[in-house]
Amino acid sequence: MNHWKLTDRRNFLRTVGAGLGLGLAGVPETLALPGGSRTMKPSAEARYRWVSVREIHGDGTHNAWPDICRWRDRYYVAFNSGGKNHGGGHGLLVLSSGDGLNWETVLHKSAGEWGVLENTTRTTVCPKFLPLKDRLILVFYFYTEGDMNVSPQRKADLKRRWLSLKGSEDGFKRWVGHHSTSFRTGITYSEDGVRFQDPEPLLDPSWRVWRPQTFQGRHYIIGYRCHGQEWSFSPELESMIPRADTFEMFESASLFGSADGLAWSKVSDIAAEDNDESDFDFAPDGRILAVSRKGASSKLHPGARPGSRHAIAYLSHPPYRSWRRLPLDRMIQAPAVRWAKDRWMIAGRYIDGETEQVHPQRADYPHKAQRYGTRMWTLEDRTGTLTQAVTLPSWGDCSYPGMIEEANGDLLVVYYSHSITTDGHQYIGGGLWPGKLPPASIYLARVVREETG
Repeated sequence: MNHWKLTDRRNFLRTVGAGLGLGLAGVPETLALPGGSRTMKPSAEARYRWVSVREIHGDGTHNAWPDICRWRDRYYVAFNSGGKNHGGGHGLLVLSSGDGLNWETVLHKSAGEWGVLENTTRTTVCPKFLPLKDRLILVFYFYTEGDMNVSPQRKADLKRRWLSLKGSEDGFKRWVGHHSTSFRTGITYSEDGVRFQDPEPLLDPSWRVWRPQTFQGRHYIIGYRCHGQEWSFSPELESMIPRADTFEMFESASLFGSADGLAWSKVSDIAAEDNDESDFDFAPDGRILAVSRKGASSKLHPGARPGSRHAIAYLSHPPYRSWRRLPLDRMIQAPAVRWAKDRWMIAGRYIDGETEQVHPQRADYPHKAQRYGTRMWTLEDRTGTLTQAVTLPSWGDCSYPGMIEEANGDLLVVYYSHSITTDGHQYIGGGLWPGKLPPASIYLARVVREETG
């Protein structure tokens, strides 16, 4: 890989961030980058390249986990803003633009300001849009205090059952620890794109959701349930216990459907393989491709198999009652899925390198000396074959993309990335440990497809 020098990155951001727009009326000329071209290796039929990248929000804090949609001839981007670090202090920010170049704030909630319940401990995480004809819906998840009030006898009984199902003591200890926090889902909407309703709870406790989609007038969403939220063993959890040492969050994924985007009911269960951050889209024939990150952490537990953190794809046809499993050959964190023209596009955080190293300040903290970034692939849904399409400029704590397809076939990709001012905390730069520290900014890229066959 061609690693950029810090001076190259500074020149890049001056050129791209300040000097290029998104070219919403047409495709700009190819951009020459310092250190060589970043154009992908062409496939047999098409190649992809990014033609512009623009920082649309950066204020010196940790901004992350964005989504994008187009509603009533305007672009909307939602993300968590103002964070003190990766782990907390975030509020919610929604921006709007008529041209993709000039953005205005339509909603701003500071950390803790928009708590759905009285015992909310972290608000409005990972907001995602569902644009409908009469309203713009925003779903997100939040945290509340968990239930740690279990008797020693009950815990001992659960442990005996856990071990009898071929689980380990370490796995049981991690499962118990998940009860300290309760995962919840919230929903809000706006009828004018400016005034949003106070949020309300959505789904039962233990569920989180990702990006909704619409097909033929009906709305769908994938929820993922953490089975470390109740003091009981669900059938999904029991199936996971024998492999618990390869799991981080003990989560399963399910598909929900809705007629109005406000009331949801389960359609089917997808898988119980530590599935989380599961995104999906529809092909014109109605089939769904879903891609699951498979585990909320890249850290491998003792005894974990090589490749146990690779993403997994799932394919289903109407009425979406059964799913075909497609194991992928790499880690993709926070995947975004989009059917674009005639093929599946996948975007997410890539991780190059598998070498375990020790954190320079904390010998007890496993650390992967890897290169993180934001990348796009095409995916063939008969075989699960991924083909690299294009890598977007990003470094350090980054990615979590959202994608929309323009009328001309271009893809607009929103994501977040560390700033060049955090060189000591980047993989590209002088520091080993990238950290999860501010500042991180929100970027919008335009990716074009060029026919080659």
